[in-house]
Amino acid sequence: MRHFCLIILTAVFTSNLQAQEIPAPVTLKHFVEQSFRNYPRVGEMSDLVRMSEVRVSLGKAAYLPTAGANLSYNRIYPTPAIEIPMGAVVQSFKVAPADNYNASVGISQPILDLRTPAAVNKAKSDLETSKDNLESFKIQLAYQVAQIYYSIIFLNKSLFVQNEQISLLRSTLQQIDVKVKNGDALTYDLVSTQVKYTNAENFYTDLVTQLNKQYNMLGMLTGSKGTAYLSDTIVNQSTFRIATDSIFALALQNNPEILLAGDRIRSAGWDIVSANRTRLPVLNFQAGLGYKNGFMPEIDAVLFNYAVGVGLSIPILPANRPGLQKQLATINLNSTKLALESQKVNLNKDLLNSLDDIQKSQKKLASADTLISQAQLAMDLAADRYKYGVITNLDLLTSITNYKDAQLSRLQYEYNLLLSRMELCRLAGIRWW
Repeated sequence: MRHFCLIILTAVFTSNLQAQEIPAPVTLKHFVEQSFRNYPRVGEMSDLVRMSEVRVSLGKAAYLPTAGANLSYNRIYPTPAIEIPMGAVVQSFKVAPADNYNASVGISQPILDLRTPAAVNKAKSDLETSKDNLESFKIQLAYQVAQIYYSIIFLNKSLFVQNEQISLLRSTLQQIDVKVKNGDALTYDLVSTQVKYTNAENFYTDLVTQLNKQYNMLGMLTGSKGTAYLSDTIVNQSTFRIATDSIFALALQNNPEILLAGDRIRSAGWDIVSANRTRLPVLNFQAGLGYKNGFMPEIDAVLFNYAVGVGLSIPILPANRPGLQKQLATINLNSTKLALESQKVNLNKDLLNSLDDIQKSQKKLASADTLISQAQLAMDLAADRYKYGVITNLDLLTSITNYKDAQLSRLQYEYNLLLSRMELCRLAGIRWW
């Protein structure tokens, strides 16, 4: 009864691990599907999967019969003969014809072959490795496309904020220009504001350049053209958010690198089995039929003939040296097991780092709105005080810069939080497309 309950709990736990689904925008899913179709590396790895499938079929072909045809002609000299004295005369009898003809077809079918199953299972294991390699690359590609996708969204938001700052600085510049003409402000105030305005424009240009590079990268991965890609401008708070209480177990179950390491261990195990089985004999059924001469008593006559039998091949000193092959396979198996343990350690470290990054970004994001409100209030007060000459131009510019920097910082915190959540989902091997 306890065993039955354990099985039920395990099944429920596993289903809960697999039940987490990440909602994603339709546009993003469309780009991911495009990248799977158009990015050359995906096609290359798909061909490797097909090659592995052919290798499995090639391994299974060892179970099938083999057939071959033989056509030959031989001239023998001297011709074998027996001389028998018959009175005063010595009579010569040919044992074999001088001209030998042979036309035959032979077939061989394995009856008992203990080597081939290990080779077939090794090929199947390599096939699973190729499939997991393809899926691993698709996961990496999908998350790369998602990162670029949201980078474009946040850059567009940053451009909007920066454009507002430029508008505020332009308005301030006009206001100071009037004050300078009226003698209420110094030329230094005008020049310092112009410097701030130029720096803001340069930063805007840098953002545009970054945005264009992201569009170029998205176009390279998906095969899309142009820059009018995105209609989504809103990032929900639930985007790439998953339950973290079972994240470690989920990652051990679905992480692509962990799965690949397991594939390599199974493949190395079959290498050991193959090395052991190269010492085993192979029993074959053999048959052949055709036409040839050389049969007594009419050795020159070309006659129909056939042969049926079995053959046992026993390796004594095989050229591939099974002992050394097993030694190499054993070392490789131990190495792949250690690689899996190393991968688990790195995975645990990466998960902890992602969780720490999420917590840090959440704390910064929680205080960002308060900071923006305070910075806006300070900017409004500074604008009123500057009109009445209570504060300097530098104080006004500082308040404007602080307000826009607070807005840009909030966008950066939001983007960093999204990247950390995305990385956590990637490490857990979550597929949302």
